[in-house]
Amino acid sequence: MSWIQTVDNLQDQMTILIGSAIRLLCGEVGVFVISNEAFDPRSGTEYVLYRLEESALAPLLSFVQESLQPTSRHPLIIEMTEPEFTQQLRVGLPADVHELPAELECCSLAVTDQHGPIGVLHFLRPVGQRSCLEQTTDTEAGERSPIFLFIAQLAASLRFALQAQSLVKEQDRLAAIFHHSTEGLLTVDNALRIIDFNPAMERLTGWHESEVLGQFYFTVLRPRDRQGNELGLQDSPILQCFAGQPLVNRDMIITTRDGQSVDVRVTASCVRSPRGEPVSGILTVHDISREREQEEQRSTFISVISHELQTPIAIIKGYASTLARAGSRLKPDVVRSRLYAIEDEADRLNKLVGNLLYASRIQAQGLQMDVAPLQLEPLIHRVIRRLQVKYPDLDIALDISPDLPTVMADRDRIEEVLQNLLDNAIKYSPDKPAITIAARATSNDVIVSVRDAGMGISLRDQEQIFQRFRRLGDPLAQSTPGAGLGLYICRAIVEAHGGRIWVDSALRQGSTFSFSLPREEQAHLPMVVF
Repeated sequence: MSWIQTVDNLQDQMTILIGSAIRLLCGEVGVFVISNEAFDPRSGTEYVLYRLEESALAPLLSFVQESLQPTSRHPLIIEMTEPEFTQQLRVGLPADVHELPAELECCSLAVTDQHGPIGVLHFLRPVGQRSCLEQTTDTEAGERSPIFLFIAQLAASLRFALQAQSLVKEQDRLAAIFHHSTEGLLTVDNALRIIDFNPAMERLTGWHESEVLGQFYFTVLRPRDRQGNELGLQDSPILQCFAGQPLVNRDMIITTRDGQSVDVRVTASCVRSPRGEPVSGILTVHDISREREQEEQRSTFISVISHELQTPIAIIKGYASTLARAGSRLKPDVVRSRLYAIEDEADRLNKLVGNLLYASRIQAQGLQMDVAPLQLEPLIHRVIRRLQVKYPDLDIALDISPDLPTVMADRDRIEEVLQNLLDNAIKYSPDKPAITIAARATSNDVIVSVRDAGMGISLRDQEQIFQRFRRLGDPLAQSTPGAGLGLYICRAIVEAHGGRIWVDSALRQGSTFSFSLPREEQAHLPMVVF
């Protein structure tokens, strides 16, 4: 049975209980207002209606006293209602109680027990009606009178029902925390068998709760230390917690259902019986893979930038020192070649610094676009002419659809994307590069592709190649200059235009990098009626 169904059933029981009490007191309609101090001071006014609409509640409560203190002599307070109030009150009565007598009396009964107030019962009944509970004699006076015995029994029943409701609400709150928590939560019994497995844990491990319930949690998570060594049972976090050793924020590696390793930080806690014996254990699992990736990125950034800066600086310094010491004795063509080398390395340094600044602006969300209608074909030809000046033997084939529509884009940014993709195609083609640039239109976009016949990219690298400082794992790629920022910048530029960028590749069979840009005007497609 779900929590909602349980709460509804308890509410029905409360209504039946209040209705029975009102009937025993000869009442027709009424409400029981719960004392919040007794159960949940944080909540608002809670009440249980009996044959009374919500609209009648406010005038009824405004008529009766705001607080009632029970006494041994007058446990039931009765007030005569005025005809105008009775008429006003009828608006909020259900259809089956509209035939109430014109003269009504409003009764209020404070319900308390030895623990304190529980609430106040307000009800309406015809004037002159009296129940047997109110007919007392001298020998039945005091707390032995029927009315006081009735209050004691009603108080016991109400307190039990309200405490059950409070318990269900608390269980509902804890269940919501458990199921909607972003942290993985796993609960085991004292035999270390899984009894709860929240959705965050399912997403983290790939296991479904129904598949792991009753399983030994150590065999499901297969934990290892940070060095990758398997943990023995004696190092089990929950077992250590059962033994009285507190465990907070311990780093380890768990294995997912498909065998992947995930860096996590775990905290174990224990629920004990009144005698101090462990009843269950709770493991909180926090995924720190992203933090580990950021640490690796920072380390990679330092190593890559250090290497990429040292190389051109060393070349510039070496050539400059040679020219300074022996410039007059060198032949003009040798001096010219040294100066060209210095210029190339200075350009390389300038591009590296520019990419770093570009990446920092992207991270700070400061990338601004000057979007306007743009013809892609002239832009492609301009980039090719610039490349052929630098690489005279470069062979670039074009496959551009006729009547290519204009796109909405920033000319300089898209030129930079195309330049980066062509530089990579040349850089990662060990032999004479054969490159094809294609452009075609769809109903919403224009897709530009750069295809090469180079070294190709593995599937694992394809998933990460557009991230910062990510470079291919191939030895040729590692020996090629670069900081791993070009494709990251390309992705940021294309996505800022509302397009997307992707790669299709296979090892040693070449790669095709494609990106889409939105058309200036959408294509008018014919309507097809089925």
